[in-house]
Amino acid sequence: MTSPVVVGRLAPSPTGVLHLGNARTLLWAWLSARSAQGQVLLRIEDLLPGAQEHLASVLSDLLWLGLDWDAPAPRTEGAVDPGELLPAAAGLPAVVLQSERFELYRRVMQRLTRAGMVYPCICTRKDIELASRAPHAEDKGRPYPGTCRGRFADEGAAIRWEGANALRRGRRPLGCALRLRVPSAPVLFSDRIHGPQATRLPDDCGDFVLRKKDGDYAYMFSVVVDDLAMGVTEVIRGDDLLDCTAQQVAVYQAIATHCDAQDLGGADPRSPMPSWTHVPLVLGGDGRRLAKRNRSVHVQQLAAEGVSAGRVRRWLARSMGLPDSGDLRDLVAAWPSHRTVSDPVVFVPADLA
Repeated sequence: MTSPVVVGRLAPSPTGVLHLGNARTLLWAWLSARSAQGQVLLRIEDLLPGAQEHLASVLSDLLWLGLDWDAPAPRTEGAVDPGELLPAAAGLPAVVLQSERFELYRRVMQRLTRAGMVYPCICTRKDIELASRAPHAEDKGRPYPGTCRGRFADEGAAIRWEGANALRRGRRPLGCALRLRVPSAPVLFSDRIHGPQATRLPDDCGDFVLRKKDGDYAYMFSVVVDDLAMGVTEVIRGDDLLDCTAQQVAVYQAIATHCDAQDLGGADPRSPMPSWTHVPLVLGGDGRRLAKRNRSVHVQQLAAEGVSAGRVRRWLARSMGLPDSGDLRDLVAAWPSHRTVSDPVVFVPADLA
């Protein structure tokens, strides 16, 4: 029996230029898929305001690092010619932009709403403001208490109530968000590094936002729809996102139960969930995770200072327990079937001197 095809993905979020921590996670994902003779798809998660201005730089950084990608399936929604974003990328396989996939998200959301899995919410909690980007542990607040669960007959009723309330208070209407009804039973999944995980979402976060009040779709929702629709079989990302994975599993389960292939552009909503690997982060000398605001660790800044891509790849390889080589072919050949490294790595600029 033939082994299933591995489909990995590079999914940078262009909230700024790539730093070494981003590069390490992207290389990890690329090596995992390439070592299994699998596919690598490129999806740029550009739903945040201002992301459009960084699309070209993300592509430029990937090309500089030597990371390639494969063409998505024909008629993939949101697939664009990368040459339109960066002239140097002309002729390369198509890139998928989340900002071009709103019709796909709308279909799935509509189906979940009709199934009663999603309900309108007019609350103004912090998680609504944070919902469009990948969350981190420091963003977590108290679980949502379910204030709006069962409060309104439908989205229209919620919008009318909120509009009338705004008029009384002399402010502009804010509309309503849409939240997922989370299961009461523990959500279970296993991570290749961190092992079995079990989370009771009512205690952890409560019903969480899938679509914000401004109509933008939340990270928790869009990435699950994208990975299902694109046939992704493995998700590799930083372990700062481990805590939010149970929420995404709940979205997978809701879609598998209530959606069909037409909603997902032909993909089977009951396809197995991808495997999860949450890799240890790169920390700065101060012990904090690298941030895009720190220019000293930007890939572009390192290149401008004369640091070669090969030298960067060598440091990344060493930090992952791989041979001290900047040649991607060597690293693919040396890649193990799974990783067991669970400790973060500390980077100081002298490491690349």
